[in-house]
Amino acid sequence: MEAASHPHQHHEMPTSGGALTSVALSATLHCLTGCAIGEVLGMVIGTALGFSDWGTIALAVALAFLFGYALTSLPLLRSGLALSAVVPIALASDTLSIAIMEVVDNALMLSIPGAMEAGLGDVLFWGALSVALVVAGMFAFPANRWLIARGKGHAVVHETGIHGGPSPKLVGAIAVAAALFGTTVLVAEALSSDDEGMGHGDMPAQKSGAGHDGGSPAGGHDEASRPDPVRGLAPSADGLTLRLTDAELPRARRSQLRFQVVGDHGRPVRDFEVEHDKRMHFIVARDDLTGFQHLHPRMSADGTWSTPVTLPDAGEYRVFADFKHEGENQTLARSVTVDGPVERQPLPAPAATATTKDGYEVQLDAEASRAGRPAELAFEVTHGGQPVEVQDYLGARGHLVALRQNDLAYLHTHPAEGQGHGGGNGTGPVSFETEFPTAGRYRLFVQFKHEDAVHTAAFTREVAR
Repeated sequence: MEAASHPHQHHEMPTSGGALTSVALSATLHCLTGCAIGEVLGMVIGTALGFSDWGTIALAVALAFLFGYALTSLPLLRSGLALSAVVPIALASDTLSIAIMEVVDNALMLSIPGAMEAGLGDVLFWGALSVALVVAGMFAFPANRWLIARGKGHAVVHETGIHGGPSPKLVGAIAVAAALFGTTVLVAEALSSDDEGMGHGDMPAQKSGAGHDGGSPAGGHDEASRPDPVRGLAPSADGLTLRLTDAELPRARRSQLRFQVVGDHGRPVRDFEVEHDKRMHFIVARDDLTGFQHLHPRMSADGTWSTPVTLPDAGEYRVFADFKHEGENQTLARSVTVDGPVERQPLPAPAATATTKDGYEVQLDAEASRAGRPAELAFEVTHGGQPVEVQDYLGARGHLVALRQNDLAYLHTHPAEGQGHGGGNGTGPVSFETEFPTAGRYRLFVQFKHEDAVHTAAFTREVAR
C-alpha cells in the first residue's frame, strides 16, 4: 500500500505555551470547518422543508458529525490507511470537539428570539447562525488545547503525520468575517426589538362577548387605499383564512404562537407586502380588553408565521393578523384560550388622561365622538411634566389600535396629515383619524416611541349616536 512505501513522519506535539495554543487553534478551526458545513446544511434543509425546531436541530447535529469526521478521514484514506484504522482516529480526534460545538451553537440558535423561525431569506437566520458557530468554536478551543497537551484529541491525527483540509488562515479569516456579520445583525435586531413589544399600560376593562372582529393598526396607511373602518370580523375574508397551530396556550409561560394565512387552494400564502415597516402585525387582547400586545412575527420558508408570546392571565384572547396582500389591507381574527380561573376586569370609565406603567402621561384631546362621523384623536405625551419628543414608530409618530367593547371590533385608524412616513421626531400632539361605526364604548391603545423604547397608554372612549 502507499502508506507502506511512503512512511509518515511523526511530529512531537507541544504540551504548553504558544506552540500548544497554535496547534489547538489550528485543530479547532479544522474541526469547525466540517462542523459548520454540516450545521449549515442541516439548518438550511430543515428550515426549507418546514421541519420542527427539534427536527431541524437533529438533522444539523447528524450532518455536523458526518462532515466533521469526513474532513478528518478523507486525507487519511487518500494516504492509503485502511478504513478500520481511520475510523478510530477520527472518533478520537473530533468527537468531543464536535459535541461541544453542536451543544453550544444549537443552544444559541434556540435562545436567540426568532432565529429558528426566521426563513432562509431573513438576515436574522444567517446572522444568528454565524455568531452561533463562531461562539461554538470558542468554547471548543480550550477543550482541544487540554486534550492535545495530554496527547489526545487532535494529537492522534498529528501522530500520523497526515494533514488535510482547508488552510487554517483562510478558515480563521472567514470566522472573523462571520463574527462581524452576525454581531452586526444581532445588534441591529436588538435595537429594533422594541417594535415587537407588548403594550405597556394596558388597563383593566369590562368583559366582552365572543368577538369576531379585527382591524388594522395605524401607522401610515395611504388615504387612497383606506379600507372600511371595521375589518377582521371573522377568520376568513376575500379568499384568505387565518389558521392557528394551537388554539390553547399555557398561562404565564413564554411559548411560540404559530399560524398561517392560507388561500382558497388551502396552501399557505407567502407574498405579503410591507405595511408600516413590517409584513405582519399581530395584535393580542383578552376579551375584556386587557392584556394588549402588538407583536411582529417572522415567517419561515413554508409560510408559517411564529412569534414568542406570554399570556399572563387565564381567559379567552382574540388574536388579529393584520397584513397587506395583493395591494389590499386585510385583518383576520381568531380566539385563543388560556386555561385557569378567570378574573375579568371592568372597563375603566372614560378619561382624558392615561399614565403608562413607566410613568409617561398621555393626554387625549378630541371633540365628542359620534357614530358614523370622521373623528380626529390627538394625544400629547409628557414625562415629569415636560413634553416628550417622540420618535418615529412603524413609519409614523405613533400607532393607534381601537377595539370596540362586546365584539372587539378592530377599527382602521391612520395618522393625521403630516404624521405618516417622513413625519419625523418632535414634540406636540400625535394625531390619528378614524371613524367609529356605532355608538358605544371603545378601548384605545396608543403607542409611541421615546428613548428607543415603545410605550403604550390605554383610554376608554364613549361614542354617541
